[in-house]
Amino acid sequence: MPKGSKNHFEHFLDRSLSHVIRFSGNPQHFHETVGEHSFYVAYFTAILSHFLKKKGVKIDEAKAMKIALVHDMEESFSGDIRGPFKHRSKEVLDAIRKAGREIIPLVFDDLPADLGKEFVSLWKEDTQQKTIEAQVVKAADELSLIAKCHEEAKVGNEFFRPIYERHLEKLRETKHPWWKEIKDQILPTS
Repeated sequence: MPKGSKNHFEHFLDRSLSHVIRFSGNPQHFHETVGEHSFYVAYFTAILSHFLKKKGVKIDEAKAMKIALVHDMEESFSGDIRGPFKHRSKEVLDAIRKAGREIIPLVFDDLPADLGKEFVSLWKEDTQQKTIEAQVVKAADELSLIAKCHEEAKVGNEFFRPIYERHLEKLRETKHPWWKEIKDQILPTS
């Protein structure tokens, strides 16, 4: 290896998101890892992008897919912080977000500097929710959460029903102009 260059192999070996369990405080029939969740967020992002393109809405699909893939990468350090705790107060949420901003560069530290900077920038874009790509990923994130809750409720786990209903209603009330173009094709009618 040339002097001064990094070996990036270590990054390929890090599968920590495959071991971070979501909803760790809830009884579950089917444990879901952050890695599994991120797969569905990326998959749902591709589907939403398809519907948007069919409606003539401009979206950078490759950028949206990258945001989907990195949107929860800080959880390789923090774990999945439970929603009721995270959203308990503005101060707690602000502290968690601040810690995430400080930690996220470390997640990509063993990648080439330009790629690490790109991934950090995309992660920050997701947290700011100002671009259509970040907003689409957020909708895909909600759909992934709803799908997980549906799966649990379907097999009788009533702990997930209120979460399902709350997040489905949240998507129904989303006001983004692009979402209004496609939501009837995505959400259930009843």
